[in-house]
Amino acid sequence: MGELLTPLETLLVLLPALAANGSPVLIHRRGTPIDGGRRAWDGRPLLGAGKTFEGLLLGFANGSALAALFSAATGNPNLAVWGSAAALSALLGDITAAFIKRRLGLPRGAPAPILDQLDFYAGALIGLYLAGAIVHVATAAMLAPLVVALHRATNWAAYKLKLKDVPW
Repeated sequence: MGELLTPLETLLVLLPALAANGSPVLIHRRGTPIDGGRRAWDGRPLLGAGKTFEGLLLGFANGSALAALFSAATGNPNLAVWGSAAALSALLGDITAAFIKRRLGLPRGAPAPILDQLDFYAGALIGLYLAGAIVHVATAAMLAPLVVALHRATNWAAYKLKLKDVPW
């Protein structure tokens, strides 16, 4: 069994996941696709050109750096481990959603409401659990609308800054 996180600890380990999820856009359409251009059994791209090794590395590095900062600021070494786990798992959740979107026939950049906003959040929660940190169900549910709102706002900002082609 893992350690039940307080609401504050939950925020401090989920913020690195949010940072990780938002970081790959800074690569700005450059990088080496994770899928290497391969196609799945259905003839569609496995993930697509938008999921790159460089974006994955940048997201993990930024999320882990923020987790380390929170850990140092609070004196809680677990926050570095849990925040890094949440960051990596958030990115894996986003990659999983890209795989699902391609299987549904949705091209890169096409909207998939709810999936687009909560894929990384679900990934982060699963990663935290696997790392021994348990987010209370009520806390996770209460944070979900905030995560959706933050995701939409940051995507809109990235679109306005011309870092993204679409505002979602």
